[in-house]
Amino acid sequence: MALKDVREVKEENTLNEKLFLLACDKGDYYMVKKILEENSSGDLNINCVDVLGRNAITITIENENLDILQLLLDYGCQSADALLVAIDSEVVGAVDILLNHRAKRSSRPTIVKLMERIQNPEYSTTMDVAPVILAAHRNNYEILTMLLKQDVSLPKPHAVGCECTLCSAKNKKDSLRHSRFRLDIYRCLASPALIMLTEEDPILRAFELSADLKELSLVEVEFRNDYEELARQCKMFAKDLLAQARNSRELEVILNHTSSDEPLDKRGLLEERMNLSRLKLAIKYNQKEFVSQSNCQQFLNTVWFGQMSGYRRKPTCKKIMTVLTVGVFWPVLSLCYLIAPKSQLGRIIHTPFMKFIIHGASYFTFLLLLNLYSLVYNEDKKNTMGPALERIDYLLILWIIGMIWSDIKRLWYEGLEDFLEESRNQLSFVMNSLYLATFALKVVAHNKISMGQMLQDFGKFLGMFLLVLFSFTIGLTQLYDKGYTPKEQKDCVGIFCEQQSNDTFHSFIGTCFALFWYIFSLAHVAIFVTRFSYGEELQSFVGAVIVGTYNVVVVIVLTKLLVAMLHKSFQLIAEWRNLKQKRDENYQKVMCCLVHRYLTSMRQKMQSTDQATVENLNELRQDLSKFRNEIRDLLGFRTSKYAMFYPRN
Repeated sequence: MALKDVREVKEENTLNEKLFLLACDKGDYYMVKKILEENSSGDLNINCVDVLGRNAITITIENENLDILQLLLDYGCQSADALLVAIDSEVVGAVDILLNHRAKRSSRPTIVKLMERIQNPEYSTTMDVAPVILAAHRNNYEILTMLLKQDVSLPKPHAVGCECTLCSAKNKKDSLRHSRFRLDIYRCLASPALIMLTEEDPILRAFELSADLKELSLVEVEFRNDYEELARQCKMFAKDLLAQARNSRELEVILNHTSSDEPLDKRGLLEERMNLSRLKLAIKYNQKEFVSQSNCQQFLNTVWFGQMSGYRRKPTCKKIMTVLTVGVFWPVLSLCYLIAPKSQLGRIIHTPFMKFIIHGASYFTFLLLLNLYSLVYNEDKKNTMGPALERIDYLLILWIIGMIWSDIKRLWYEGLEDFLEESRNQLSFVMNSLYLATFALKVVAHNKISMGQMLQDFGKFLGMFLLVLFSFTIGLTQLYDKGYTPKEQKDCVGIFCEQQSNDTFHSFIGTCFALFWYIFSLAHVAIFVTRFSYGEELQSFVGAVIVGTYNVVVVIVLTKLLVAMLHKSFQLIAEWRNLKQKRDENYQKVMCCLVHRYLTSMRQKMQSTDQATVENLNELRQDLSKFRNEIRDLLGFRTSKYAMFYPRN
């Protein structure tokens, strides 16, 4: 049986319908309008299709005849896949006309017909995809902007191993269709135009998408090449976006930006240091293209050498001499930096290049000391248990304390998760632990080592409180202890007596207890009672003044001081927030500039390609066709409706 016998036999178009479709194909606006006006009886089917299954609207969109498209829509000509065809052909004007026309009318019948056409595989122009997904596949910025203004929802893909009811049903019904639908969604999400329109941080979104796509390529092995190509596209988009930076300030804002999900680098915010958070994130996501971009590398070289930028232009001999000089005099340079870190010399030493040389020389010295340390232990000392510390041991302990402090600072600023991700940090932690255990076991032997750390503000407050307490304790003890002789024996002493007197202040411990419980109003001591003669009332008065002053200092001054210290901590946190918000605003401004420059460069590239040349030829052909039709109407050549069948020449 032939294929034409299997297919449904369609009715052949009438002469008027052929004339109507031909006029739409040639872009003859006046002929199309005349045919539609003469179709008052309804003999002409305006939704007729040609042998390729295209109706009048589809033909008009493919030829970019926007005036005829508007005319057909005004006369009620319908096409379910018109919007998809316009998006696929990237005819921005047609998409605008269709969206505005659809907004004026009820869209329910059109959506029903669209679903009917999608389920019918006969029409090759119909695509099983949503308009926003198709526009993202074409990466058309203008069309996506129009669709997103219509509140079009973006699809959210489920995870690969999702076992929800919807995914299970789709996978059971047609696993291939389900996998390809997920691939289409990720093609949509990986579109640079969609990322720029929907994301506040396009670079971060490109990083995350490339990582997700790389993971999907390992799971969906059948579509591995497609997912890897999409991951490469996201990486190149981030690289091209960074390439739009024009000066060092923009690069600094981009590379130092910290998103809300990333840990806040307080040191970088308060001290205006180069934390390079975005660059570290690019390394974490394995964004080689982003890191190797020329602008990024030039900025890294500037940061690396700092005020030593002239080092790169020196001859090789001078470079070697500079490195050797710094390597020999590194202890002196370190002391200079500790004494005057803000001076000109201190700023030069603070550059990463100088710190690298000094750190290398310091570690080389440490290795030399370790070799010397191993030579100290001769055969006699090897058999001893717990040898005494040598002089060289104390030097090594200083180095070990410095390396441990460096690891602690790195752990504090990077966080535990990021600290453990790098193998060099793990190796450094194990090495320093072994070094520390070697010397600690010599001192403490089998005793356990316990370490604790209190809050900084509370520790300062406690120190000042103890200072005040001991000061007033010594004063009261000295005041009441002079000439004191107990006249009777008591079974109780100090504040524990029922009948209290000022004999509480005759001992240092009793005075401490009394002053401590005075804060909580739990110590009731008769301060004015004295065992001396009435001529020494001045002593009791001075004691009362001292205790009153103590209460004022502790309850009012120190308590307010503690509140002020805690308030200062909260103020620092608020300052960090303000600085973080300011950096976010600067980042958004620079990112908007980069996006606009990226779009401008893309438009310039499109104008220089063959596609732009074809579009210009199509526009010229349309203008010539309209001009020819107007001339024919003026000369009166359209006296018959069959005048369309004129020779092409």
